Amino acid sequence: MLKLKIRKKLSPWWAYVWSNRKLLCRLAGAGIAVAIVVTLSLPNEYETTVFTVAEARTISVDATGGVTARNALGSERIRDAVLPSMYARVIATPQFLLPLSRMTVRLNDEAGTTMTLHEYLSTRISRPWWSYIVRGAFRLPALLLAPFRGNDSASPAEDNGGTFIVSPAEVAGVTRISRREAVVASALRKRISVEINRDKQSVALSVRMQDPLVSALVADSLQAAIQAYVTDYRTRKELDRLTQNEALLHQARQRYYRAQEEYAKYMDANLDLATLSSRIDRANLRTRMQQAFTEYSRLTTLVQANRMRVANERPVLKVIEPACVPVHRASPSLLLNVAVCLLFALAGGIGWLYLKRNRFIIRWHRRPSRPRRYRFVLRPSRGRVTAEA
Repeated sequence: MLKLKIRKKLSPWWAYVWSNRKLLCRLAGAGIAVAIVVTLSLPNEYETTVFTVAEARTISVDATGGVTARNALGSERIRDAVLPSMYARVIATPQFLLPLSRMTVRLNDEAGTTMTLHEYLSTRISRPWWSYIVRGAFRLPALLLAPFRGNDSASPAEDNGGTFIVSPAEVAGVTRISRREAVVASALRKRISVEINRDKQSVALSVRMQDPLVSALVADSLQAAIQAYVTDYRTRKELDRLTQNEALLHQARQRYYRAQEEYAKYMDANLDLATLSSRIDRANLRTRMQQAFTEYSRLTTLVQANRMRVANERPVLKVIEPACVPVHRASPSLLLNVAVCLLFALAGGIGWLYLKRNRFIIRWHRRPSRPRRYRFVLRPSRGRVTAEA
């Protein structure tokens, strides 16, 4: 019964759609034409992917300062703050992108042209024709309102070349960049993607450029830059921990030497005494010296472990698939554009038919004027035939 009801309900609708198949075919043809125009207007882009595996770094330091593989009771768990899940955030920062934009790239042409990545993104990137129309439409109000605005004076921090000159002591911990550098950093950020697989601990770095050789060079430099960044972070953290532990070791050594000296002086002065108070003082001094020696020994082992970790810092990413110059373009895809345009065209056509059938669209037609009809009346009194409306 349910199938019959659905068939009865849908059959008239699909019959109505089938009766308007010419309209849908016209829309489909227009969609294919639009897809071809869009595909020919978009520039070719090539994508390079570097597949790497991140090395997990979780160690445990026990009570004696030794490094253990498992979490023992009372051990100190040391973990990194810059995990693979944070690589995308690190790469998106201007402090990471601006040094990367100063690298030298070589174009895939016969002359072997070399330039910086900043110059390539500023001068060699082609855009579709409609982007200039959109940009002009957004700039038109500013051009019309320009005569009514005052002359804006240039910022004192900006020089003639368009870059900012900022002294290191001006603002501590603040980075200031020019507008041109911000535009280049934004364009580079859109062409870089990071895919993290937490189950397999893999990191895939992808770079998409309009030149295949530039795409491979930037992908390789990006992998080396993120690897150097994280390795430098680990080394600096271990150096800071080593400096702190060495300061604690120096204090523990001084306390141990002081306790040892006090115990030796007391033993030399009170060696022949056998009173109970002298025994208690001797035991207290011995206990204090042993505690100072235990602390000194623990910090010595901990400092040795810190020095080993600083010396054994290695790259954090193991490259499984290095950067390779792509042969086939990644975009634009003609089949994808045709499928998307066909889907939108057919969906729009069916939606139009639905609104038209359910009288959501009122089409006004001008009623045609009716011709006046005449009748012929014979009037015998006058002896002639007249026409009356």
